[in-house]
Amino acid sequence: MRTRGAGLLWTAVLASTAAAGTAKLPQGDAGIAAKHPGDAGIEKHPDVVFVENFEAPSLDALKGRWNQVNDKITSLSSDVPSASRGKKSILFTHIGGQGEGGHLYKNFKPGFDQLFLRFYVKFDKDCGQIHHFMHLGGYNPPTPHPQGGAGTRPKGHERFTTGIEPYGNAWQWDFYSYWMDMRGSPPRGQCWGNSFLGDAKPPVPKGQWQCIEVMMKLNDVGDSNGEQALWVDGKLAGHLGKGFPKGKWTFDRFLPGQGGECIRWNDQKGDRETFRVAQGGEPFEGFRWRNTDALKLNFLWVLVYITKTPQGHESKVWFDDLVLARSYIGPLKPR
Repeated sequence: MRTRGAGLLWTAVLASTAAAGTAKLPQGDAGIAAKHPGDAGIEKHPDVVFVENFEAPSLDALKGRWNQVNDKITSLSSDVPSASRGKKSILFTHIGGQGEGGHLYKNFKPGFDQLFLRFYVKFDKDCGQIHHFMHLGGYNPPTPHPQGGAGTRPKGHERFTTGIEPYGNAWQWDFYSYWMDMRGSPPRGQCWGNSFLGDAKPPVPKGQWQCIEVMMKLNDVGDSNGEQALWVDGKLAGHLGKGFPKGKWTFDRFLPGQGGECIRWNDQKGDRETFRVAQGGEPFEGFRWRNTDALKLNFLWVLVYITKTPQGHESKVWFDDLVLARSYIGPLKPR
């Protein structure tokens, strides 16, 4: 896996973004976790909504904290992040040809207008390609189970979702987002999850724990001032909102820092069209996640969805020290 070149490119693009004045969110130890070494007592912080450290005697004991726990491929493990004060994580073990993975799912009523999600994840060195991964979003009305909608654009009143995904064989982090203004792709203009980090995708090193944090901020109804952001090991890897960063769209991929010739799907024409933008790109238009205040951030879906591994191939993914809060959390502070 080629991570060194990808890592250097990510660092260079991230530095350029920060210099342009678009990276205004906190990083590193500037969050809630810095005040709670090993996350001890973090659940008592007034901004914290939910904490899961998997310190449970059994999977059955977790079922009272989640709406759904798929226990067919999950187990409790003793492998934990080095800064964790706990002794357990949750392990997803997928065998090629035996289903498509598993999940934990939880909804929150009545919901929120902004949330930060932090979790630790580790992929085994032989883990197969992930199809879909961790999701945060909203359903109206809230449901005790995840919904479908793959390939279709939300209407603005019923759902939106962002996946935080280790993309493809390259193993790089990016968003995978569905919302009412998402872009379509050939051959029919169908809408699959849109991505946003382009060459700035952070690498996913297998065989070691990483700290991942995502922020979603909902728009005011009638405006496109919604935002989302991603941190990897406490470093801001991407932040998109109304007017920032500059870049261009290529069908369903937003490419920060790029300009020139573009191509998009035109729903009215039922075909693709080309056009040009200024060098360096045009300001990102922001997110119109919803068109009604009734739609809130109200679900968390811990998902390991694998569809392309060979028969019998074993893929392992660990999760630990998950925190959901109204403000920036940051990585675990060593005890």
